[in-house]
Amino acid sequence: MQVVLSVIAGPHQGTRFTFDAHDSFIVGRSDRAHLRLSQKDRYFSRVHFLIEVNPPMCRVVDLGSRNGTLVNDHKVQVADLHDGDKIKGGNTIFEVKFIHENEESPVTPDIAMTGSFPEVPQLSGGEKATNSVVTPAKTSKPLVIDGYRILKKLGQGGMGEVYLAIRTSDQQEVAIKTIRPIVQGSEREVERFLREASILQNLQHPNIVAFHDMGSAGELLFFTMDYVRGMDASSLLKREGPLPIRRAVDLVCQAIDGLQYAHSKGYVHRDVKPSNLLVSWAEGREICQLADFGLGRIYRSTKMSGLTMLDDVGGTVPFMAPEQITNFRGAKPPADQYAAAATLYRLLTAKYIFDFDGVPDQERFSMVLLKAPVDICKRRNDIPHQLAKAIHMALAKDAHNRYADVAAFGRVLRQFANSGK
Repeated sequence: MQVVLSVIAGPHQGTRFTFDAHDSFIVGRSDRAHLRLSQKDRYFSRVHFLIEVNPPMCRVVDLGSRNGTLVNDHKVQVADLHDGDKIKGGNTIFEVKFIHENEESPVTPDIAMTGSFPEVPQLSGGEKATNSVVTPAKTSKPLVIDGYRILKKLGQGGMGEVYLAIRTSDQQEVAIKTIRPIVQGSEREVERFLREASILQNLQHPNIVAFHDMGSAGELLFFTMDYVRGMDASSLLKREGPLPIRRAVDLVCQAIDGLQYAHSKGYVHRDVKPSNLLVSWAEGREICQLADFGLGRIYRSTKMSGLTMLDDVGGTVPFMAPEQITNFRGAKPPADQYAAAATLYRLLTAKYIFDFDGVPDQERFSMVLLKAPVDICKRRNDIPHQLAKAIHMALAKDAHNRYADVAAFGRVLRQFANSGK
């Protein structure tokens, strides 16, 4: 299935965009917009609205525009879109069309969004999309996975739940992460997803939580990984407040070691944040390991993930590089560098890089795209000048203005991990 957006009124009338995979599309006057209206439609904001597409689903999100976004003449903040819907902002109107595999598009699209951005492997290309949405009723039925004895639930994240279990073949403790797909995938789609995810088993580094096994159990997808005795850095922050400089920098430097290793092998995490830094003790020192390495990217590249961007606002957007909003499927290693800096900022101050308090979820995207982070020295006055400078350089809006790679960022940080503070 394809989703086609056609401009049917306004300065860009006749322009069309097609999508056949999970992607994002921004309209506005800013040079960060995919359709830049510049001064041709002065009623548009710099970033006016965002459309998230994952055929057969499509959603529009108003990004805090001055004059609002209308769907079928009704002002909306967030709206799921259907075939034939019309989106209006300023004097520009888009029409949404859903084209099935056995149908021919009534027009030849001018711009195919799947070809305009750098590609990442797509797991469901050429397969029939399904409109079957999984909305299972809540149940107390215990989780059962062949080969494992479930002990207890450890927590819940953006993609699913995590359990402590015993692997019956060797009585080893493991963590099991489960994902309940938003859209029910065919057997072939599930197999393709698990096959793609299996490449994560190649990541073997002391600062990366290792994946061991993966499969499906009923409606669930599951992944077994090392069980880390400790807590994530987000929980550590809640318990202890802002961390001492040396401690916070040391934890992030360890995470950067894991990122450097993964980047050298062609892997990008794309979801570095405090809750994905697992902290434990070994041989008298704190150890930091990155969890969920690459799993989110692989899952979100499938139709099974549904529409996820708005759902990620609370936990992920504060650490998301601008290019992850504008280039949803093609973020590169600099995005991990940005997220590592945002994570360090959070651990040092217990605050996000932007003042998100009271800001509606959907407007946080425009802050990431357009606003400068709050000076970390205004959050905490004992931050060394050179450390603050390093953090803000890694938080540059333009990836080209960050450090050459995450290793270079780590080398600057390490002097503060070894300092006496």
